[in-house]
Amino acid sequence: MSNHVHLRPPDTRAARRRVSLTDRVALRLGLWLILWSRRTRRTPRPRVDPALRVQLEREREQREAAALALMRAWR
Repeated sequence: MSNHVHLRPPDTRAARRRVSLTDRVALRLGLWLILWSRRTRRTPRPRVDPALRVQLEREREQREAAALALMRAWR
């Protein structure tokens, strides 16, 4: 079994192209606009009906009680 590690030399044929200043500015400006729009746009939250909230709370309490009953019965 060989312990030698063979590394390939870097590919020197492909010339590294530099990104133009205008492209870099456009990219930064675009990203900044995306972040700004997400930060400043407030989406209105839908109002929750108080009766629906009470019903959902009651259903959650019933599910928790059923789960506790199962845990106690399992012991």
